[in-house]
Amino acid sequence: QAEELGVEVYTGQGGVEVLYNEDGAVVGVATNDVGVGKDGAPKGSFERGMELRAKATLFAEGCRGSLSKEVIEQFDLAADSEPQTYGIGLKELWRIDPAKHKPGTVEHTAGWPADNNTWGGSFLYHLDDPDGDTLVSCGYVVALDYTNPYLNPF
Repeated sequence: QAEELGVEVYTGQGGVEVLYNEDGAVVGVATNDVGVGKDGAPKGSFERGMELRAKATLFAEGCRGSLSKEVIEQFDLAADSEPQTYGIGLKELWRIDPAKHKPGTVEHTAGWPADNNTWGGSFLYHLDDPDGDTLVSCGYVVALDYTNPYLNPF
């Protein structure tokens, strides 16, 4: 659908360089060269990466991607903020008794069942399924900086 609206989607290529204008503003990214041998020399299939320039550049590399880290440092975007944390979690989808299903209900826990020194919590989301199915999304997340070697979120 995005392509039908004029959005260009480039698959199979990674952004490897942030492009800046003369004022230091981000104006796009450059993609990786392809067809490069192990020795770094161009092979017969070599193609130069592209410079993709745009009015707006969205960095969606996942958790702290290399280009995002560069932009965060360049513009001091982490100033006055807490450091990012990482966690591990699990999620299941349960079909429950219709008498107990309350579409739209959201329940969260903070901490429990972890101890007071461990960041974590759980969630229950009663889904409003268009087909009338009585589904609940249930999950638990715990931060990866836990100190209890016996902790197992699963």
